[in-house]
Amino acid sequence: MHEDNAAFSQIGGARINLMNVTYPYAELSIFRNALRLTCLDREYVFLRGNIIALAKYRGLFSTGLNIRHSVPTYPEFIVFWVNIFGWRSRYAMLKKQLQAFGYEVNE
Repeated sequence: MHEDNAAFSQIGGARINLMNVTYPYAELSIFRNALRLTCLDREYVFLRGNIIALAKYRGLFSTGLNIRHSVPTYPEFIVFWVNIFGWRSRYAMLKKQLQAFGYEVNE
């Protein structure tokens, strides 16, 4: 996947199982057939067929996107945190972009 092909990218944070990484150390990129999360020199690519569900996830002080997937080699629990400043509008923008490319996002 080339960055030039990304339809939309957003900088934020991430929670990978028990590891929590704050803004601006993660990036979620939306492609027509996949999502890519980069975090601390790691890359997780979720092909559309490996995405079980995308859902809003509320943390104590932030909101994010929980990516439920079926990739056996990836951590089970993955959340992309939107930027804490303006999180409502940033989450709404992320959800709108995902839906524009045919991804369903559950509340």
